[in-house]
Amino acid sequence: MKSLPTLLALSCIIFAGCQTVPKVAETQSAQIPEADEEPLGGNFLINFVNPMNGARMSPELRLNEEGEGFSGVIVFPRGGSPLKNVVLESDGSVTAIFTTSGYSFNLNAVIDGDNIGGEFSGPRKISFSGSRLD
Repeated sequence: MKSLPTLLALSCIIFAGCQTVPKVAETQSAQIPEADEEPLGGNFLINFVNPMNGARMSPELRLNEEGEGFSGVIVFPRGGSPLKNVVLESDGSVTAIFTTSGYSFNLNAVIDGDNIGGEFSGPRKISFSGSRLD
């Protein structure tokens, strides 16, 4: 009968140790920052051809992390157009809406490292590509 209390005490120690190991591992992994994690936003110089006049355009696209969401602006030579409903996903996909020269456009793009490519869709579809400035 003396072995029963010893067995119970030993079982408790083993069980407690088994519960502690995963919790310690969770705590330590939660404290290690992701080395490869890059900010989702940034400033990009994008290039496209204006379908109205055939002119090459190179506006700056600025995407900013702001609190729990994102904001941005596309800066043309004549001024900036604020982006609305900006969504940046962890996979690099970007969506937003902007208005320029009285026309509304949807922006759909993908950021891949320092490169960006996508399309403005509105009265016309315009493909663009570019690279990170900062």
